[in-house]
Amino acid sequence: MDAEPTATPIQRRFMAAATSGPPSDKQRETVKKLREATVLLAEYIDDLVPAGRNKSLALTALEDVQMRANRGVFADVDDR
Repeated sequence: MDAEPTATPIQRRFMAAATSGPPSDKQRETVKKLREATVLLAEYIDDLVPAGRNKSLALTALEDVQMRANRGVFADVDDR
């Protein structure tokens, strides 16, 4: 099963590196929910925080949070 057709090259690369096999439907749904929540928070930050270094750092940190959460979805049970 390939990555979502709408996935960016970076997303496809991460999905391929994150799991030894194709993602399950449950993993895909979990990642989708995490992405939706992350995008919503990013939109709030973009709308409410004045432009500047702290806004940029907040958005960068949010990207890190999303990637770490995604890795957790694909982590082996022994890694938890």
